[in-house]
Amino acid sequence: MRKKILGLTIMTGIAVATLLNAVTARATSDAFVWKDAKYGYTFSFPDSWGIQTKETPDMRIRIAGPINADWATCSIQVKKDGRLQIYPKRLMTQAVDDTLNKTFWTRQVGEHDNAVIRDYIAPASLGGRGDATAIKETFVQDTGNGKINMYGEQIASIYGNMRYVASCSARIDQYNKYAPLFASIMGSVQLASRYAPFATGYYRDFLSDGHLALPRTKPGTIYIKNSFPVLQQ
Repeated sequence: MRKKILGLTIMTGIAVATLLNAVTARATSDAFVWKDAKYGYTFSFPDSWGIQTKETPDMRIRIAGPINADWATCSIQVKKDGRLQIYPKRLMTQAVDDTLNKTFWTRQVGEHDNAVIRDYIAPASLGGRGDATAIKETFVQDTGNGKINMYGEQIASIYGNMRYVASCSARIDQYNKYAPLFASIMGSVQLASRYAPFATGYYRDFLSDGHLALPRTKPGTIYIKNSFPVLQQ
């Protein structure tokens, strides 16, 4: 049983329904729920997929499908990026759109040969918390035994002081087979909470409470002085 790979914790035996429905190689399958011990986020992938060696300092994990000829892979890169910490959460959608724009993606896909951005999506969301933008691209992969055409998708988010980029790709003629699974893998990313649930820090909106009736005479009563009947002795 694998317990740690690349210093990051893997919890096994947890079934993820959306992943299992997309896996056609096995009649039944479990999924790994993988947690990054350094940054705290998690994501899920089928246990029939293998974890490969990290390729760059920013890459936290790279996984590959069981059919080598399809070149189906997914990865997550994480890098510190504190440019947007000055913005409150309510302004982050626009701030991320302006930062992770087409110029950002042109640089990002530069790591692929002959990359062409086919679609640009903004706004998007990563893990239900991180404001994001996304693309779809084509590029050329050198397999060592020749070059093949690839199709992939990437989603990037700045959340807190970190930038996350999740990506998946496969041979262009096999991409449609993997598209539902890719969507499930990237959709399973859960970012560790970085923002307070209430912008003002209240646990409730006490400013909307009714007016408080203060005592007119002495502490402990709101009755006007001499309003009580006096018993004659």
